[in-house]
Amino acid sequence: MVEFDGIGMADLGLSGLLSLAVLLILAGRLIPRSMHRSIVDLMQQRIDKLEELLSKRDRQIDRMLPAMESTAESMEKIQSVTEPERQGGDR
Repeated sequence: MVEFDGIGMADLGLSGLLSLAVLLILAGRLIPRSMHRSIVDLMQQRIDKLEELLSKRDRQIDRMLPAMESTAESMEKIQSVTEPERQGGDR
């Protein structure tokens, strides 16, 4: 005899089996295979799109990083040249 969580299926009868199926559906334990596949496909599409966006962002950061480093160096040089003037000292 087939058992489900210690309950024999023959002991339930037709109404018990129907009730069990409804409870499984409401609990999210029993969904149609087509619905599961469509949900998995949608999630995979989202994952693929996010990975594409992340790689695009990484490429943009890699392109901008050298320019930002040279800008930071230039700003530091400007600051070091102008600091003596702010303190009242000579160049």
